[in-house]
This record gives sequence, structure tokens and C-alpha cells, in this order.
Amino acid sequence: MTSGSQAVVLARLQAIDGTSADKARVVAWDRLFAMLNALDSKTSALLRFNAITVAALAYIVVVSGVDPFAQAKPLVRTMGIAVGHISLVLSVASCGFAFPVIGVARGFFDATPGLDDGVLDRLGRLVAQRTRLYLWAWRLAVAGGLGFAVLVALATIH
Repeated sequence: MTSGSQAVVLARLQAIDGTSADKARVVAWDRLFAMLNALDSKTSALLRFNAITVAALAYIVVVSGVDPFAQAKPLVRTMGIAVGHISLVLSVASCGFAFPVIGVARGFFDATPGLDDGVLDRLGRLVAQRTRLYLWAWRLAVAGGLGFAVLVALATIH
């Protein structure tokens, strides 16, 4: 079913042909898609944060020809290198969990032409799956950002 046909089916259920149960399904559909929209928006911001963190860490850890720990004690130097690399991996892993969250949701009306409990169940499972992915992406982004802050502190204070 095309997107236009899908929209027409939902509009008919809500306005003309729908029972009270059909109208409740349309409201549930709208709420689930609102949750997907919120996840998409939050993930977009998280990916921007990760992009800044990954770029800064990649420059400091990989690209830069200057070692910020060149004159530091061996322990501080080792800690700085380890924290930088671990933070970079965590931030990149966060992106890996975030990208599936912003994928396009398709195929809900392929099995049956209408809005039934099966379609709502599939959409609900998708929302739950993407929420779990976002949660892990957020945790890894926070860990990577904190690692970056520690790296900057080590480079500044040593």
C-alpha cells in the first residue's frame, strides 16, 4: 500500500467509516508515531553531539602530529592515550546504535489493508526497539563525552 493510500485509510477510519474502536486505533497510531518523531529528533541531536566529539577525538588521538602528553609522566601519558582511544570507540559505537533509530518505518500495511491490532503491535514493537537503541546510544555518547572531558583535563593539568 502506498503512503497516500495509507493516509486515506486512516482518514476514513477516523472521519467516516470507523467505529469507536477504529478511532481509538487511529489515536494509538498517532501517539506511537509521535514517539517515533520524538526519538528521531533526539537522535538527530545526539548524532550532532557525537559528530563533534568524534571529530575532536580523532584530531587529538589520531590525526594531530602533536602529542599533548609528550612531556607528561609515563602514567599520565598512558592514561591519556587509553582514555582518548576508548572515548573515540565509545562515541563511534554510539553512532552505530543511533543510526537505526532514524531509519524510515515501512511495511506496516503490507500484510493487511487496514489498521488492526496487528499493525499497532508491529508499530509498538518498533517504538520499543528504537527506544532501546536510543538508550544505548545515549549512554555510550555520555561515556564518550565524559572521556573527552577527562582527556582535555589530563592534557591541560599534567
